Amino acid sequence: MARLAAVLAPAAPGGSEPAALRAMLAVAAVNTTVAALPRAAAWCADADLWDQAADDALRPALAGELLRVVAPSPLLPRVAAGGADLDGCPVRAGDRLVLVARHAARAHSDPPDARHPAPPAVAQLVFGAGAHACPGARLARAQLDDTLAALAPYRPTVLHARADRSAALPGWRTLTVRATEGRAPGVER
Repeated sequence: MARLAAVLAPAAPGGSEPAALRAMLAVAAVNTTVAALPRAAAWCADADLWDQAADDALRPALAGELLRVVAPSPLLPRVAAGGADLDGCPVRAGDRLVLVARHAARAHSDPPDARHPAPPAVAQLVFGAGAHACPGARLARAQLDDTLAALAPYRPTVLHARADRSAALPGWRTLTVRATEGRAPGVER
């Protein structure tokens, strides 16, 4: 709870963020909890990234990389601020756009790697940028970092995964994992 309080605390003593904004961040964490954490854990298992997850120095970068590829909010609605040409498609100021966050962040071509992470500006794209940046990005990274730290000693593997095709956010209806190493404190095997 102390970690959550620290993440949600004002940026500086006497900071201007109202308590309501901090509470909103806690509620907004549902996207990360429901959509990103299970998918990131499954990706970690499938790609055998548990060594990076277990490394305290690499884990924050891995959390960012996994969030880049699983994109907690996969679609970002935007309005074009100015005219441009996007790969031969004209865009006028005021046009409404839907950005596919994981494609903008090159998730389809660059797998997560804490040793060679995407540039920060690219990784941030899944959380939006500028005035529309997700205020919960820091919280999402902290949640995933904590989840990876908790799972890494057990190096879970995915036994069964079934997509939840009726959910608004990409996620699993069921995700069954099994520990392959380690044990919970105080539990004998």
